[in-house]
Amino acid sequence: MSRGYWVLWLCWLPICAWSAEPEGKGMPPLVERLQGFLNRVKTLEADFYQRVENPEAGVPGESQGHISTAKPGRFRWDYQQPHLQTIVSDGQTLWFYEPDLAQVTVANASRLDQTPAVLLSSTVALAQTFTWELSEEPNLHIPAIRLFPRQGGSVKEITLVLHPERDELLKLTTHDSLGHVSHFTFRGMRINQAVSAERFRFAIPPGVDIIEDRGQPANPS
Repeated sequence: MSRGYWVLWLCWLPICAWSAEPEGKGMPPLVERLQGFLNRVKTLEADFYQRVENPEAGVPGESQGHISTAKPGRFRWDYQQPHLQTIVSDGQTLWFYEPDLAQVTVANASRLDQTPAVLLSSTVALAQTFTWELSEEPNLHIPAIRLFPRQGGSVKEITLVLHPERDELLKLTTHDSLGHVSHFTFRGMRINQAVSAERFRFAIPPGVDIIEDRGQPANPS
Protein backbone atom coordinates (compact mmCIF):
# COMPACT_ATOMS: atom_id res chain seq x y z
CA MET A 1 0.00 0.00 0.00
CA SER A 2 1.14 3.56 -0.41
CA ARG A 3 0.56 7.22 0.17
CA GLY A 4 -2.29 8.46 2.36
CA TYR A 5 -3.76 5.25 3.68
CA TRP A 6 -0.84 2.85 3.88
CA VAL A 7 -0.43 3.06 7.67
CA LEU A 8 -4.05 2.07 8.25
CA TRP A 9 -3.98 -0.87 5.85
CA LEU A 10 -0.55 -2.13 6.83
CA CYS A 11 -1.98 -2.95 10.25
CA TRP A 12 -3.05 -6.53 9.49
CA LEU A 13 -3.33 -8.65 12.61
CA PRO A 14 -3.45 -12.45 12.80
CA ILE A 15 -6.88 -14.02 13.10
CA CYS A 16 -7.01 -15.63 16.52
CA ALA A 17 -9.26 -17.21 19.10
CA TRP A 18 -11.13 -14.53 21.04
CA SER A 19 -10.20 -13.89 24.65
CA ALA A 20 -12.81 -13.42 27.33
CA GLU A 21 -12.84 -10.25 29.42
CA PRO A 22 -10.72 -10.75 32.57
CA GLU A 23 -12.87 -11.88 35.48
CA GLY A 24 -13.63 -9.13 37.97
CA LYS A 25 -12.81 -6.26 35.62
CA GLY A 26 -15.93 -4.23 34.92
CA MET A 27 -16.44 -1.93 31.96
CA PRO A 28 -16.13 1.80 32.77
CA PRO A 29 -19.12 3.98 31.81
CA LEU A 30 -17.22 5.61 28.93
CA VAL A 31 -16.32 2.21 27.47
CA GLU A 32 -19.94 1.12 27.92
CA ARG A 33 -20.95 4.22 25.99
CA LEU A 34 -18.52 3.34 23.19
CA GLN A 35 -19.79 -0.24 23.08
CA GLY A 36 -23.36 1.04 22.97
CA PHE A 37 -22.45 3.39 20.14
CA LEU A 38 -20.85 0.60 18.13
CA ASN A 39 -23.85 -1.65 18.79
CA ARG A 40 -26.28 1.01 17.54
CA VAL A 41 -24.35 1.82 14.38
CA LYS A 42 -25.69 -0.32 11.55
CA THR A 43 -24.59 2.04 8.77
CA LEU A 44 -22.31 5.07 8.86
CA GLU A 45 -21.17 7.72 6.41
CA ALA A 46 -18.80 10.61 7.04
CA ASP A 47 -16.09 12.75 5.52
CA PHE A 48 -12.67 12.14 7.04
CA TYR A 49 -9.35 13.91 7.34
CA GLN A 50 -6.24 11.83 7.99
CA ARG A 51 -2.89 13.00 9.32
CA VAL A 52 -0.05 10.49 9.45
CA GLU A 53 2.99 11.14 11.62
CA ASN A 54 5.98 9.27 10.25
CA PRO A 55 9.09 9.57 12.45
CA GLU A 56 11.34 8.68 9.52
CA ALA A 57 9.91 11.20 7.05
CA GLY A 58 9.56 13.97 9.62
CA VAL A 59 6.81 15.80 7.71
CA PRO A 60 3.26 14.56 8.43
CA GLY A 61 1.27 13.21 5.51
CA GLU A 62 -2.26 14.52 5.03
CA SER A 63 -5.21 13.18 3.08
CA GLN A 64 -8.99 13.33 3.06
CA GLY A 65 -11.98 11.52 1.68
CA HIS A 66 -15.24 9.75 2.51
CA ILE A 67 -16.08 6.61 4.50
CA SER A 68 -19.15 4.37 4.29
CA THR A 69 -19.79 1.29 6.46
CA ALA A 70 -22.59 -1.24 6.84
CA LYS A 71 -22.72 -4.23 9.15
CA PRO A 72 -21.63 -6.90 8.96
CA GLY A 73 -18.17 -6.29 7.57
CA ARG A 74 -18.85 -3.96 4.65
CA PHE A 75 -16.97 -0.72 4.25
CA ARG A 76 -15.62 1.70 1.68
CA TRP A 77 -12.88 4.32 2.08
CA ASP A 78 -12.61 6.76 -0.83
CA TYR A 79 -9.47 8.88 -0.68
CA GLN A 80 -10.07 12.02 -2.71
CA GLN A 81 -6.99 14.11 -1.90
CA PRO A 82 -4.10 14.24 -2.53
CA HIS A 83 -4.54 11.05 -4.62
CA LEU A 84 -7.59 9.08 -5.67
CA GLN A 85 -7.59 5.70 -3.93
CA THR A 86 -10.43 3.32 -3.07
CA ILE A 87 -10.66 0.51 -0.51
CA VAL A 88 -13.83 -1.61 -0.62
CA SER A 89 -15.03 -4.70 1.25
CA ASP A 90 -18.29 -6.56 0.64
CA GLY A 91 -17.61 -8.67 3.75
CA GLN A 92 -15.82 -11.42 1.82
CA THR A 93 -13.51 -9.77 -0.70
CA LEU A 94 -11.32 -6.72 -0.23
CA TRP A 95 -10.21 -4.45 -3.09
CA PHE A 96 -7.43 -1.83 -2.98
CA TYR A 97 -7.61 0.36 -6.09
CA GLU A 98 -5.01 2.95 -7.07
CA PRO A 99 -6.16 4.61 -10.31
CA ASP A 100 -2.96 6.51 -11.04
CA LEU A 101 -0.99 3.25 -10.86
CA ALA A 102 -3.69 1.37 -12.81
CA GLN A 103 -3.49 -1.30 -10.12
CA VAL A 104 -5.95 -3.17 -7.91
CA THR A 105 -5.03 -5.59 -5.10
CA VAL A 106 -7.60 -8.29 -4.27
CA ALA A 107 -7.53 -9.98 -0.85
CA ASN A 108 -9.75 -11.90 1.54
CA ALA A 109 -11.70 -9.49 3.76
CA SER A 110 -10.77 -11.59 6.80
CA ARG A 111 -7.20 -10.29 6.51
CA LEU A 112 -8.38 -7.08 8.14
CA ASP A 113 -10.13 -8.64 11.13
CA GLN A 114 -9.43 -6.80 14.40
CA THR A 115 -8.04 -3.66 12.73
CA PRO A 116 -9.20 -0.03 12.67
CA ALA A 117 -10.40 -0.62 9.13
CA VAL A 118 -13.30 -2.78 10.30
CA LEU A 119 -13.85 -1.49 13.83
CA LEU A 120 -16.94 0.47 12.78
CA SER A 121 -18.45 -2.41 10.82
CA SER A 122 -17.74 -5.24 13.28
CA THR A 123 -20.31 -7.01 15.43
CA VAL A 124 -17.72 -8.37 17.92
CA ALA A 125 -17.77 -7.03 21.50
CA LEU A 126 -14.85 -4.80 22.48
CA ALA A 127 -14.04 -6.89 25.56
CA GLN A 128 -13.42 -9.93 23.37
CA THR A 129 -10.74 -8.17 21.35
CA PHE A 130 -9.25 -5.34 23.43
CA THR A 131 -8.21 -4.18 26.85
CA TRP A 132 -8.57 -0.46 27.55
CA GLU A 133 -7.44 2.62 29.44
CA LEU A 134 -9.16 5.98 29.83
CA SER A 135 -7.30 9.18 28.97
CA GLU A 136 -7.90 12.70 27.67
CA GLU A 137 -7.69 13.92 24.09
CA PRO A 138 -4.91 16.56 24.30
CA ASN A 139 -6.35 19.01 21.77
CA LEU A 140 -10.07 18.70 22.46
CA HIS A 141 -9.63 18.16 26.22
CA ILE A 142 -12.39 15.59 26.39
CA PRO A 143 -12.26 11.93 27.50
CA ALA A 144 -10.74 9.35 25.20
CA ILE A 145 -10.59 5.54 25.20
CA ARG A 146 -7.33 3.75 24.44
CA LEU A 147 -7.84 0.21 23.12
CA PHE A 148 -5.04 -2.37 23.16
CA PRO A 149 -5.45 -5.55 21.08
CA ARG A 150 -5.32 -8.68 23.23
CA GLN A 151 -3.49 -10.54 20.47
CA GLY A 152 -0.10 -9.19 19.38
CA GLY A 153 0.32 -7.64 15.97
CA SER A 154 1.27 -4.47 14.12
CA VAL A 155 -1.51 -2.38 15.68
CA LYS A 156 -0.40 -1.47 19.17
CA GLU A 157 -3.13 0.97 20.15
CA ILE A 158 -6.38 2.47 18.87
CA THR A 159 -7.70 5.61 20.56
CA LEU A 160 -11.30 6.74 20.05
CA VAL A 161 -12.98 10.01 21.04
CA LEU A 162 -16.76 10.28 21.20
CA HIS A 163 -18.63 13.57 21.06
CA PRO A 164 -19.39 14.52 24.68
CA GLU A 165 -23.07 15.16 23.91
CA ARG A 166 -24.00 13.63 20.57
CA ASP A 167 -23.93 10.00 19.45
CA GLU A 168 -20.98 10.62 17.17
CA LEU A 169 -17.35 9.56 16.75
CA LEU A 170 -15.06 12.58 16.53
CA LYS A 171 -11.62 11.05 16.21
CA LEU A 172 -9.79 7.74 15.79
CA THR A 173 -6.02 7.38 16.21
CA THR A 174 -3.83 4.34 15.57
CA HIS A 175 -0.30 3.56 16.74
CA ASP A 176 1.69 0.84 15.00
CA SER A 177 4.80 -1.12 15.89
CA LEU A 178 6.97 1.05 13.60
CA GLY A 179 6.11 4.20 15.51
CA HIS A 180 3.69 5.64 12.96
CA VAL A 181 0.67 7.49 14.31
CA SER A 182 -2.38 8.02 12.10
CA HIS A 183 -5.10 10.47 13.19
CA PHE A 184 -8.58 10.36 11.64
CA THR A 185 -11.12 13.10 12.33
CA PHE A 186 -14.68 12.93 11.02
CA ARG A 187 -17.18 15.52 9.81
CA GLY A 188 -20.84 15.32 8.82
CA MET A 189 -21.34 11.87 10.29
CA ARG A 190 -24.63 10.22 9.32
CA ILE A 191 -25.64 7.12 11.26
CA ASN A 192 -28.21 4.45 10.36
CA GLN A 193 -29.32 6.14 7.18
CA ALA A 194 -29.83 4.18 3.99
CA VAL A 195 -26.59 3.28 2.20
CA SER A 196 -26.84 1.61 -1.18
CA ALA A 197 -25.45 -1.93 -1.36
CA GLU A 198 -23.70 -0.81 -4.55
CA ARG A 199 -21.29 1.20 -2.40
CA PHE A 200 -19.73 -2.06 -1.26
CA ARG A 201 -19.36 -3.68 -4.65
CA PHE A 202 -16.35 -3.11 -6.85
CA ALA A 203 -16.03 -3.78 -10.56
CA ILE A 204 -12.39 -4.00 -11.60
CA PRO A 205 -11.81 -1.50 -14.42
CA PRO A 206 -10.54 -2.94 -17.69
CA GLY A 207 -6.84 -2.72 -18.37
CA VAL A 208 -5.60 -2.47 -14.77
CA ASP A 209 -3.03 -4.77 -13.19
CA ILE A 210 -4.59 -7.23 -10.74
CA ILE A 211 -2.57 -8.39 -7.74
CA GLU A 212 -4.01 -11.41 -5.93
CA ASP A 213 -3.13 -11.41 -2.22
CA ARG A 214 -5.40 -14.05 -0.70
CA GLY A 215 -2.85 -15.74 1.54
CA GLN A 216 -3.12 -16.24 5.27
CA PRO A 217 -2.81 -13.17 7.49
CA ALA A 218 0.67 -12.37 8.68
CA ASN A 219 2.44 -9.75 10.75
CA PRO A 220 4.44 -7.50 8.44
CA SER A 221 8.03 -7.03 9.51
